[in-house]
Amino acid sequence: MPAQNWYRLNHYPSEFLEQVYEYYAAHGIAYICTYYHLDIDNSIIDKTVLDSGSYERLGDLSGLVWEKITLLPIYNTEQVQVAFTADERGFGKFDQTTTLNFPSIYGFTPTAKDFIIFDETIINKDNEPSNVPMYQVVNKEKATNSWLTFWKINLQIKSERKDDLELQVRDVYSFVDYEKQIYHIDAATQMYRMLELNSNLIINDSFKENIGYYIGI
Repeated sequence: MPAQNWYRLNHYPSEFLEQVYEYYAAHGIAYICTYYHLDIDNSIIDKTVLDSGSYERLGDLSGLVWEKITLLPIYNTEQVQVAFTADERGFGKFDQTTTLNFPSIYGFTPTAKDFIIFDETIINKDNEPSNVPMYQVVNKEKATNSWLTFWKINLQIKSERKDDLELQVRDVYSFVDYEKQIYHIDAATQMYRMLELNSNLIINDSFKENIGYYIGI
């Protein structure tokens, strides 16, 4: 009598996780952004005193450096909230906040003082001059207490300039959609060049999208 394949019948939790985390991250509807991840290991900060850090976030007195990640897909972007606040600036609508999430399979954990800029070339299709604001991560939430999860981050609009932030970028990376991973910009550029060359191969003329096969090779 053949043995029953218990793996296929009872391993649906793992199949569900794969569906939710891996498939959704690969095929979900996403916005593309440039993500500036704070590089704490290479930043000059005081880690021994509570609430300490660098003198300034950006500028000559700042010891903070960031890793720039281009073409990063993010999901479930909520509408921008503009609430009335009353502080030393007066009473008015000064702060804009929003939230979004991305899967942990990207390989990094968001931290406070990360920055996000939504790519102008994608949002502004007419290539007209636009001033896309910078958002800073002010809080993060974790979907599950497991190694495979989603990060939900809260963003707040900031007045810092992108040009000033670029001066403190230590290294540049890029998300390669074909691999669904983040690579150093040199490797990512080479991979995109290979994909561009492959797209020009004569064999691609034989591909039939309605059936997913190459016909007439």
